[in-house]
Amino acid sequence: MEEIYVVTDLGPGDGGKGGIVHALSQKYDADIIIKRGGAQGSHGVRTSSGESFNFSQWGCGTLEGIPTFLSEEMIISPVGLRNESEALKRLGIYNPFELLTCDPWCIVATPFHQIASQLEELLRGDNPRGTVGTGVGQAYRLSKTLGKEATIRATELSYKKVVRAKLKNQLEFYREKYANITKDSGMPCDAKLIAENLCLLHDDGYIDYCADLFENISTKLYLKQLGDIIKNNRTAVVECSHGVLTDSVTGLYPHVSAIRTLPRFAEKMLRIAGYDGPIVNYAVHRAYEIRHGAGPMPTYDADFTARMLPGSHKEENRWQGIVRAGALDLNLLSYALAASSETKFDSLCLTWFDQILANDRIWPICTSYKNAKENYETYTDFFDRAEPNIIKHSVKMKLSPTSYSLFEYVENILGAYIDVPLEILSTGPTELDKIYSSKI
Repeated sequence: MEEIYVVTDLGPGDGGKGGIVHALSQKYDADIIIKRGGAQGSHGVRTSSGESFNFSQWGCGTLEGIPTFLSEEMIISPVGLRNESEALKRLGIYNPFELLTCDPWCIVATPFHQIASQLEELLRGDNPRGTVGTGVGQAYRLSKTLGKEATIRATELSYKKVVRAKLKNQLEFYREKYANITKDSGMPCDAKLIAENLCLLHDDGYIDYCADLFENISTKLYLKQLGDIIKNNRTAVVECSHGVLTDSVTGLYPHVSAIRTLPRFAEKMLRIAGYDGPIVNYAVHRAYEIRHGAGPMPTYDADFTARMLPGSHKEENRWQGIVRAGALDLNLLSYALAASSETKFDSLCLTWFDQILANDRIWPICTSYKNAKENYETYTDFFDRAEPNIIKHSVKMKLSPTSYSLFEYVENILGAYIDVPLEILSTGPTELDKIYSSKI
């Protein structure tokens, strides 16, 4: 392999990674997409030929026929693989699994992990942490708690006896953990959802359902190791899930994922696998702030949200909560860059600028906080209470969505605050709606 491009979200997620991964895979003629993170939220892609799809486990080059490798640091969901493959078939991809390989050591998220994930959030009542509710985080956490006795790996999916034994251990653990829970243990509005999850948890036939489904998926899943991928391909794009602000250690606790999301962990994975070539790090962020669910967001503005979100395809649900938007917050951006300081980002990709142009061409940016000198116990407390100072930049009408002058305008504004050079400005959903730096 000659070169690898790593794409990292500098926010809490929803930064526009899907479109950037798709565009980079086309620009650099990628041979493969390497996934790390979890089978959680969706990475949306819309192509210039009119196709669109929200990916979870398949990579964002799939619509162009680029295969995907699920790395050891990807937590997979067999239920999700089945559902996503069926959706891809309906889109016209006859056999999606021909475009997918998987590391044998991938942790498997099961429906029991999903039940636990949803129950945990419901039991928090009106103090949400935020979760997609698929069980990816629970799968990782339980692997640390119970080890191999309850952790299914991709290579074990075809061994029904092993799968059943581990599913039973998961079931017994969660039944004991939630033994004293009733439908009335959370908020009244959540009683039905709690009852449904408890019912599934005590369904003795659920193990058989899972074991059969896992065995079926195992017949379609081709296993390889990252070292083989590196040896047999020329160029790759690493597509990471989550965002820097949800890193399990440096993120804004408690609104964090179970995994590490900093780009240095992608590099470590690649180096251990034997790759010694160049790694190009791309940072991704929207032209404004967005947060799907709980967590600090100083610039949240309900009116701005109503104007920005049409077209974002982000559904509101009980697990993630509402979708919020607000002015671009350079303070949060600086926090994310500081958390990632062990990695030198080569470039910044700013996405969804078309929404700024479509809404009075006013680009609001938070440069500082009114109460910056107050003392707080944690960064989360600080950002929860921060009062933003916002500057509104008016984008001149003569700057069209396709002009390089627009790129320079945005570049000059950002360059006054951050030292990561802008390389891609996205002014629309497809790979053709990207303005690149003149330096590449």
